[in-house]
Amino acid sequence: MTDVNDVAELSLNKQLVVAVIELIDFYSKKGVFKLNEYKDIATINERLDEVVKALDANKEYTELSAQEYGFILLIFKEGTQRIPTAIESFGQIFGIFQHYKTLLEQSVARDEASKKDVPRVEQLE
Repeated sequence: MTDVNDVAELSLNKQLVVAVIELIDFYSKKGVFKLNEYKDIATINERLDEVVKALDANKEYTELSAQEYGFILLIFKEGTQRIPTAIESFGQIFGIFQHYKTLLEQSVARDEASKKDVPRVEQLE
């Protein structure tokens, strides 16, 4: 397994964000999501729309959380399992999936690093 620190830091770009928004739209039209999943799907879709608007305006945006990245990965996994996916699409879908997987790993590593910066109670005494 590759150490996150050995890989160049990846970031979101408009193309990657739009790809997931389009994927969510496609899966929604195909009825991939269950009724109880639509609230979470709508939330992540709105969040991605915010990121696209910020990228379009060349403005800062709040980085997606590890939980949000994890949820996006679940969209990929569930969508490709719940409906037949053309083999021609696998390469492109997998490439986008891998990028988000790396972003999740980076987010988790940053979260762990920030926890190390917080002093423990024993250190404060």
